[in-house]
Amino acid sequence: MKPLVSIIITNYNYAGFLSEAIESALTQDYPHCEVLVLDDGSSDESLEVACRYPVKVLAQKNGGLSLARNNALVHARGEYVLFLDADDRLPEHAIIQLADSLGSATNDVAYAYGQMQYFDLQTDVFKSREFDAKQLFKSNYVCATTLLRKEVLVRAGGYDNGFRTLREDWELYLRLWRLGYKGIFIQQITLECRKHKPHVRRSLAVKALSMAKLIYLYPSFFWKQWLRHPLRYTYYMIVGKVWNSTRDYGDKAELHGLRVVKDIKDR
Repeated sequence: MKPLVSIIITNYNYAGFLSEAIESALTQDYPHCEVLVLDDGSSDESLEVACRYPVKVLAQKNGGLSLARNNALVHARGEYVLFLDADDRLPEHAIIQLADSLGSATNDVAYAYGQMQYFDLQTDVFKSREFDAKQLFKSNYVCATTLLRKEVLVRAGGYDNGFRTLREDWELYLRLWRLGYKGIFIQQITLECRKHKPHVRRSLAVKALSMAKLIYLYPSFFWKQWLRHPLRYTYYMIVGKVWNSTRDYGDKAELHGLRVVKDIKDR
């Protein structure tokens, strides 16, 4: 039997898009999937939408994307896990293509990833590339929706909860590399990423703080970035107290009131 894949959809106030994400997960060609939806304290009708489908539905107080993923991981039974944002979709062949690639890879491969196709207000392709650690230190060319070995992800600590809004996936891939793991790339489009808002540039403060956290955690990878703007990043390290707000791994299920809203047996 093929390994069980847990598709985890994290949602915050995306009731209008959630149905498409769930349906894309339920209609995968891969024969052995479970689908979980975790609602991160939405104030809209997201829970009602999720409960219409044959999926496991979880809910918690709002804690941000990384924490939502870590808390949902507690309930995932799959050997492989894939995290899908509630406003995105999976092409029907995505899981089987990624699982075949990961299943035939060596043990030092922690995740499989493909290309990302934008849709709605933007329709181009975010072109990824073969795994190259040196290039990963320069920019993140791996999309957030990858198929991961759950055992490796748990052993690494999951996502860093200190990266609440930006670069949480990049930090994970860098940490996995430092632990001796890499990714494997396939050419197929494995994620359809919805661009439903006009492009809004993130504030300099948000970007600078997340970059300061990466520099603090991985100085040997990012020393060039620090040399370009030493005062800026030193300032954000101090103001953001990055030594206290990073390396915050794992779930906080009890603290955030994680509960099962709806359970379901295997498909």
